[in-house]
Amino acid sequence: MIAAWALFSLATGCVLTLAAAAADRLASLSGRPRRFIWLASMGLTACWPILSLIRAALFSRGPSALSSAAKIQHLPTLTVIAPTWEIPRSLALVVATGWVLSSAILLTRLAWSLVSIRRRQASWPEMEIDGIRVRVSTTAGPGVFGFRPMNIVLPAWVLELEPSLRDLVLRHEEQHRAARDPYVLLVATLITALVPWNLPLWIQARRLRLAIEIDCDRRVLGRQKKWRPYALLLLAIAQRKTNIATQMVPALFTSTSNLELRINAMRTKATPSRLQAVALSLMTAAALTVACAVDKPESPNHLNNEARTSKQEPARTPTLVPEGASLREFQVEAPATLQETPRLKYPAALRGSGVTGEVIVQFVVDQSGSPDIRTFKVVKSPDPRLTAEVKAAVPTWRFTAATVGGKKVKQLVEQSVVFTTEKGTLSASGAPKG
Repeated sequence: MIAAWALFSLATGCVLTLAAAAADRLASLSGRPRRFIWLASMGLTACWPILSLIRAALFSRGPSALSSAAKIQHLPTLTVIAPTWEIPRSLALVVATGWVLSSAILLTRLAWSLVSIRRRQASWPEMEIDGIRVRVSTTAGPGVFGFRPMNIVLPAWVLELEPSLRDLVLRHEEQHRAARDPYVLLVATLITALVPWNLPLWIQARRLRLAIEIDCDRRVLGRQKKWRPYALLLLAIAQRKTNIATQMVPALFTSTSNLELRINAMRTKATPSRLQAVALSLMTAAALTVACAVDKPESPNHLNNEARTSKQEPARTPTLVPEGASLREFQVEAPATLQETPRLKYPAALRGSGVTGEVIVQFVVDQSGSPDIRTFKVVKSPDPRLTAEVKAAVPTWRFTAATVGGKKVKQLVEQSVVFTTEKGTLSASGAPKG
């Protein structure tokens, strides 16, 4: 169950990352904010697998109503055990311990960074520059540090810039503070710290930070077309290093790997064509649909519910279909019975998916004891791939034909096969029907 859930989480995260990338591209072409796309993607990636597991546990499939009544003739019990990818308990304990330790390390690192920033801010003098209250440090910044209050911190060398460039720096940090970007970064950091093994979350967090800066750049420039001085300012600031943790600091300085992306975003004209808008919208919708359609891990209670349901189903009257007669009830002297216990295999394509449940099918057994596959009918099935496995196996089964007055006759039978992952709980029973 652990392995299936982890794979489900990673698959969901990858698909949601693709959906966010398409939505991000659409937002960039239309000049819309992009950071909320990645924040929502992170929230869904972290929460969707947990919500799916809870939903599977609370809303497991209940019994289904089947036709007919009276007595049931059970065929021999069949056992089909789904091979699982469950890791040994010792290894599961190691994995769980590693998860807890890595999360603890990341959360401790986050707490230490916040405490360190708060302590160092006390040593930075506060002054007013161009009408804005800021703190001045020797090397840290420019950026917005802290939460309550959110302080704009400028390195001393920014004070020596010409007024127009210094104004751009101040406007950029003012926009970060007005948008409460430190809180957005805090949420993203907490999510990645709580689920550190989920690689798509780290990718999304990186794209979120870039989106925060691009959104801020766009708000600073507004409708101005003079983006070149601003781009040169970014290049100049990138050449200087800061000696303080920037994990929680929305700031004008950025990694050199993001500089080109930010400058290109300034140059991009927000005029998407209809074809681009439709294509990107369809890509986003398709990726979200795939994320919702990915097989979720089944509830551990689902199997027990299915087993109890199969025991509580009403009995059915054995009936037959004499050759040349229309379908109606007859009393069977000797119902059709299996000559040997059939063997079914769990579909290889579903291994590790956690798909289980009951498949109920009907078919006619002819006078020779062979199933007539042309009469095969599905009454109930949790998954078409399980149905296909049963349908492929039925022609290989051999029966002792039903008899009336010593004469072999055709008979309609009903076969129930329960696929499970727990040994000893799967059963298959058949009810002959006419």
